[in-house]
Amino acid sequence: MNAENYTMADWQTDIQAAKDAHIDAFALNMAVDSRIAQILPTAFEVAYDKKFSLFFSFDYAGNGPWKADDVAALLEQYTASPVYYLHKGQYLVSTFEGPNQAEDWIDLKQKYNVFFIPDWSSIGAKPALQLGGGVADGLFSWAAWPWGPQDMDTYTDASYYQYLNESGTKPYIMAVSPWFFTNLPGYDKNWLWRGDDLWYDRWVEVLYNQPEFVEIISCKFIKLDVKSSFI
Repeated sequence: MNAENYTMADWQTDIQAAKDAHIDAFALNMAVDSRIAQILPTAFEVAYDKKFSLFFSFDYAGNGPWKADDVAALLEQYTASPVYYLHKGQYLVSTFEGPNQAEDWIDLKQKYNVFFIPDWSSIGAKPALQLGGGVADGLFSWAAWPWGPQDMDTYTDASYYQYLNESGTKPYIMAVSPWFFTNLPGYDKNWLWRGDDLWYDRWVEVLYNQPEFVEIISCKFIKLDVKSSFI
C-alpha cells in the first residue's frame, strides 16, 4: 500500500473523490508489511463514515508470498466490517499474483465465505482456472497497457473470456489504467509503455466487452451494471 503517511483527511479526500466518480469500492493492494496494522483501521473508519466499500487484494509479489494464517487473520478481522465489499453475499477477495499459493484458498474460501477473483496473469487464464482444483471464482487480468509503442487491444481479454465462459460464465475483472512506467533497479525494471490514447481507448474496449467488473489500477474498482449509466 502507498498509504503509509495517509492521514484521515487523505482517506476522506480520496474516498469522496471516488464516490463522486461513481466508483463502488477500493481494492486495497497489500504486500506483506507490518505497517498494514496501522493503516487499515483508518481506511475502514473513513469508509464507514462515508458509506463506501473496501476489499482486499493480497500482493504476493511485492515482499514475497502471504502466509495463509496471516491472510486468515485479516479476513477474520475485517470481513466483519459492514463496509467490506460483498458480491452476491460473499466477501470479494483478489490478489496480485500468488499462483503457487492457490491451494491456500481452498480452506480460506470455505472458512470466510470468500468470492475469490485472483490476478494470476503470469500464468494465463486457462492454467489459472485449473489451480487449486478450480478454486478461482473468476479472474482478474493485469493486462491494462499496450506493449511498447503498440495500440491497446483486447487479445488478452478475449482469452480470459473464452476460458471463463467455458468454466461456467465465471466473472471477469477487466483492468483499466491511464499509463504505466516503472524504474525499479532492484527488480531490473525500467520502462515506459505508451499511454497517449490509452485512457479513452481502454474505456471504449470496456464498453464494447461489458465485463461484470472493472478495476482502475491500482486502487479503484467499479462494478458494471449494463442497465445503468456509470459515465
